[in-house]
Amino acid sequence: MKNRWTYTLIIITALLGLTLTPAASGAERVVVLDFLALDSQGSYIDPLSFTQGDLVGLSKIMSQGIAARLVQFGEFDVQDSVSLREELADLGFAPDTPAWDRARAILTAGLADQVITGSLTLLQNTAVVGVQRFQLAGAEPVLVGSALASAARIQDAPNLVDSLLTDLFPPQVQVIERAVEQVFVVPGQVRLNLGQSKELTVYALDSLGRPVSSPEFLFLSSDESKVAVDERGVVTGLQPGTATITVRAITKGTRSGSPAVMQVTVLPPTFGVRVGSVLLPRGETRFPVRIGLRLTPTIDQKGSQTSAPDLTPKDAIPSDSSNPLGIISSFFGSMLTNGLMTIDLDFDPSRELLVSFSGVQRSSGGYLGAGVGYVTPLDNVESQKGFILRFTVGTQYRATNRLAVPVEAVMDAVFPTTSVFSPSFRLGINIGFDLFP
Repeated sequence: MKNRWTYTLIIITALLGLTLTPAASGAERVVVLDFLALDSQGSYIDPLSFTQGDLVGLSKIMSQGIAARLVQFGEFDVQDSVSLREELADLGFAPDTPAWDRARAILTAGLADQVITGSLTLLQNTAVVGVQRFQLAGAEPVLVGSALASAARIQDAPNLVDSLLTDLFPPQVQVIERAVEQVFVVPGQVRLNLGQSKELTVYALDSLGRPVSSPEFLFLSSDESKVAVDERGVVTGLQPGTATITVRAITKGTRSGSPAVMQVTVLPPTFGVRVGSVLLPRGETRFPVRIGLRLTPTIDQKGSQTSAPDLTPKDAIPSDSSNPLGIISSFFGSMLTNGLMTIDLDFDPSRELLVSFSGVQRSSGGYLGAGVGYVTPLDNVESQKGFILRFTVGTQYRATNRLAVPVEAVMDAVFPTTSVFSPSFRLGINIGFDLFP
């Protein structure tokens, strides 16, 4: 018998749509009352005495719909006329007691922190629904929120619950989560030094241009080898180059068809100083000191400009894919644009000068380069001058966003231009600093 009554109570609760939540720590207590009826003169009346039978059912359905939405929101301890049946009966409301007096009695009795009630008015076949939200300020209730909507048919009135609740609470309290219509990311373009990180600021707006509180975003990088982005929108420059970051709102109800897009450009160091020593000197026992300068030019890419259509026959001018000079120009232009081309000027004071051009692959952890150059002695111009092949490997410690301290090993293969062809190899160790723009 006991189990049968338990099951019966559960079924009744489900049919009535009354979902009760345990009082959470710090959760505000909200009482949702059955809606009151207004006559054509705006006076409160007893719904049971009204000839339109649907009005009685609508009064309870509207309150149950609002209570269900508040429970789903999960921030309130929600109760209603059923859960507080005995307490409300003790207050002795008459059928025509105004909403203001009902709210004051419930609030002063300590039954709730907020009271939500509403009113129903039938104008011919149109149902006009009003909702009010009260809180206690001192000893008197204060109207802190209200909303009004209408339905062309009385059976459509329950569909107004979501819009009424959206207007009933302030924008930062989104009982009904608003759909995201637009996503904006600030700034629109970001320039990062290699290894630098920056958090993006993203805004989501609804159809009325109001900020949507606590939205969730999905961040995607078009080239994760150059620019990484995490779930918080922090972008990090991994390699010199450019990548596009796409930001999509993934909040429930999102209708954003066009995500926010922004561009991130990662810059290599533009200027560096090296001090080191040659471990394999040129036929001497001493280890000469080497001083060097390193330049990495970076040219900003400009957007492609639209030009008039080319009416020249395709076979008149070879395309870039078939023009060797075009391929070479494109290759070296890309190296300069992305900061892959490095110019080294190395001095062995009073002894020799070395100039080299290297293609360098950089990452946030280190770099690897290979290039060609020319070396000429300063003390004996005719001896040991020649072309070189240079190989560089290094790592760096990021001191600040604009300063890195590199440690590198450099190997030079020297091919003399004198009559005696006697290639030689040198190995050097350098330390210094690199400056970012």
